[in-house]
Amino acid sequence: MTLKKLVNGLQVLALFATAWTVFLLFTAQPPVSGDPVQDDGARIFAARCSGCHGAQGQGLSGPQLAGVAERFPDPADQAAVVAEGRNGMPAFGSRLTPAELEAVVEFTRTRLGS
Repeated sequence: MTLKKLVNGLQVLALFATAWTVFLLFTAQPPVSGDPVQDDGARIFAARCSGCHGAQGQGLSGPQLAGVAERFPDPADQAAVVAEGRNGMPAFGSRLTPAELEAVVEFTRTRLGS
């Protein structure tokens, strides 16, 4: 086998792995807990927030969410940041209903922020 064939084969494998990873990112569903508020919050977080905060709230381009309840003892303060945006975070107040906003804040405080 020539070096060129080996490199071409590795490129095909890398392309396949990349395509598979992208496919999994877009088809992954958050776990269902049976609690409608938590499930809505998980769904909204996966669709709108995980790209910056990470699927587990570990932080990517946005900050990690561990300790979010301590940083915002009043959930209304955290909801205001989500609604109005801050620093590089976009405002979601016009993109989410009040119920969706409450659900994603509750999800991040109880499932990701502890």
